[in-house]
Amino acid sequence: MPDGSARWPRRPGRNGADMRKIGCGRVMRLAILGPVRAWRRDEEIDLGSPQQRGLLALLLLHEGRPVETEAILEALWGEHGPRGARGTVRTYVYRLRPILGDMAVIESTGSGYRLTVRDGTLDLRRFRDLTAQAHRARRAGAAASAAELLRQALGTWQGPALSGVRGPFFELERDRLEELRLAALEEVFDLELEVGGQSDLTSEIRAAVKEHPLRERLHEQLMLSLFRAGRRAEALAVFRHTRRLLRDELGVDPGPALRSLHDRILRESEDAPAPAGRELSSPPVPAPAQLPADLTVFTGRHAEISELSLALRDAAHAPVVGITGLGGMGKTALAVRVAHTQRHLFPDGQLFADLSGVKDPVGPLEVLGQFLRAVGVTRLPASLDERAALWRTTVSGRRLLIVLDAASSGEQVRPLLPASPGCAVIMTSPRRIIDLPGIPWLRLGVLQPQDALRLLAAISGTRRVFAEQEAASRLVQACSYQPLSVHVAAARLDARPSWTIDQILAQLEDDLRQPVVMHEDCKIVDRPFREAQARMDTFHRDAFHLAAVPDCSRLDAAMAAAVLDLPVNEATAVMEALVDAHVVEIGENGDYYFLGLVKAFARRQAHNGLGHEHCQQALHRLLRHCLTGTDTVGEEDLRAVLEQITDLPDTLAEMVSLSPP
Repeated sequence: MPDGSARWPRRPGRNGADMRKIGCGRVMRLAILGPVRAWRRDEEIDLGSPQQRGLLALLLLHEGRPVETEAILEALWGEHGPRGARGTVRTYVYRLRPILGDMAVIESTGSGYRLTVRDGTLDLRRFRDLTAQAHRARRAGAAASAAELLRQALGTWQGPALSGVRGPFFELERDRLEELRLAALEEVFDLELEVGGQSDLTSEIRAAVKEHPLRERLHEQLMLSLFRAGRRAEALAVFRHTRRLLRDELGVDPGPALRSLHDRILRESEDAPAPAGRELSSPPVPAPAQLPADLTVFTGRHAEISELSLALRDAAHAPVVGITGLGGMGKTALAVRVAHTQRHLFPDGQLFADLSGVKDPVGPLEVLGQFLRAVGVTRLPASLDERAALWRTTVSGRRLLIVLDAASSGEQVRPLLPASPGCAVIMTSPRRIIDLPGIPWLRLGVLQPQDALRLLAAISGTRRVFAEQEAASRLVQACSYQPLSVHVAAARLDARPSWTIDQILAQLEDDLRQPVVMHEDCKIVDRPFREAQARMDTFHRDAFHLAAVPDCSRLDAAMAAAVLDLPVNEATAVMEALVDAHVVEIGENGDYYFLGLVKAFARRQAHNGLGHEHCQQALHRLLRHCLTGTDTVGEEDLRAVLEQITDLPDTLAEMVSLSPP
């Protein structure tokens, strides 16, 4: 590793003070930007074993937000923790509390822990505060002040972040924090190149290039610094070296920013050029940050977040990942959560577009206009093809994260996709978009039962939910563990503080039995199902409704054929289409089943639309199949169907009477 001066800039501020000393007089100082350490006044505190330090670091990284015990176990030990790991975590907390005292308090939250720094400083928080001040100063045109603030921010670092703690989680966090540091370092180089006067800047940039040889922006800054110092030949040599390096390591050529600067140096204009793509006389265009706010009550989805995050890290391509599933499952919330956790990998900004529209899907021409303006383009071409070409050219060489929510077709999405490595796209859609080949799709289902219970507790309050935990578990089960429905149930709980959870559950179950939904919140729950059926043709819509009529826990292909009055192969195709529409689930053995809320909705539609007689005919066909077919039908399912039939024929009644009770 190169010496610390190259990797960890320690240049003092203009007043001569070492910026690492700021905050020494505070009662407690906590540090994770380097070794995980703590000081009470000027005395360092022994934080215990590496795993115990890891727990403290994990809580500090969340900066006052609660951390679930499951997340702690996964961070400290991975997926396969040792026996008794929960007890070990409690022991670590027990030991850390007296070490930290009342200046940094670890509180139990029911499902985990939260650390609040009451009287002291955290270096990560100070780093973020200083960089935010620097960005405000830069936007105000105070480049020298912005550079000074960034130097102070960089002075908070004491080495690689989270030193001394181990594990995949901390490796990812270390990479994320290092990306923040490098982004600040590159920005301070830009600013100091703009204001001039730093005699040792070229050597500092060269050291950073040596440490991070694949970051093109650093090579660009080194070329510009050399050229402004009158070292034109050396600047051109840097470009040649960079081109060879990128071709050898990645098989790519330098990006447009480096090529443009190289061409301008070759022309050797009278005035030294500004950094490529920018004019010093014009204020820089701020990186877009369009992501919606992350949900504060997000629970679960750990495997999905890991899978999507890993896919976005494909630096050799411009990865596009898709999230699909029934409405109300939290596709947008998951996309936004993943985007927030991975935004550090995309320092040139994050873009967000809701493609659903009020009545019709939003067209790509409009979205491209929004995106191009966000990245600094002021003169927009009129045609879609020209905008798409300009978009691909503009984002080439940049690292942007793009979230496309509620996409409906390949025609809508294709012009919005960047073509060059560095960018990434997260897309949500109610159905897989089959004319976008090569895109991996994650089918988002319901929450795990414990995650649904945690979601209910996070919204309605841990004390109330866990005081009636058994009833609360039945409530989230009645909600089919669907996030939207759990939110609606929590709203009912909040609106009726004197009711028990059992009373709320009884009201909900009564609502589901009604032929027409009356409560507004039930209409909210039904909305995703209505939207799903609106995308179906009449044939599949009727099949969706009819297949939900029997009180069976599952339907195999032959049972579905009897209900739908179709040959088995045609019935299978219909049920598979309903699976693709996310209104029917498929079990491990290939049987089909409905989520409880979806079945209640579809059955209401069947009785109101198809009529009682049509539904009874389907039940008769299913009963005949159950009594005469070769398939084994569970006794509970058989008796449930019998109870639904209002006019059992004598021949069938006789067959049923001969069957075992």
